[in-house]
Amino acid sequence: MTVEEVYTDAFDARLVDWYEVGSSPYLHDTDADYVWTDTYLREEGDWTFPASAGYGTINSVKLRVEASASASGTLRIYYWDGAVWKYIDVTVPSSVYGWYEIDVSTKINSWDKINSLKVYVQKRLLTGNMYVRRLTRKVDYTPVKKPIGDGLTFVLA
Repeated sequence: MTVEEVYTDAFDARLVDWYEVGSSPYLHDTDADYVWTDTYLREEGDWTFPASAGYGTINSVKLRVEASASASGTLRIYYWDGAVWKYIDVTVPSSVYGWYEIDVSTKINSWDKINSLKVYVQKRLLTGNMYVRRLTRKVDYTPVKKPIGDGLTFVLA
């Protein structure tokens, strides 16, 4: 098995209801860049990811987000499944940044869907602030051996 985990690499600003701090795409691998809001039901996105280098049997696809809140609340994470937006709610406890992993394997189940995956977030916390500072796509897959000339094989990983 091979695991490919990549940070978001683009923010298209389709939804801009949160405050953006630092440099776009805001949710890459840094403490300095992030998005936040203090208003209920505000939405921010969309984030996309680099094209996958993977090839083979997909074992699982997960989204990972690092978030914090000033009071315990819910962050709704929307993801594009190739046809419609789906969402999963995560409970974010107050005052502590933590990583939240969301299994989207049942809907994101092909390389085309992996490569077209996009995400936006919505604050479901009634009071206080919600912060998001990192977003990754994590794909676990089994590489496939492919023949190349004269019966030689190699593994794409």
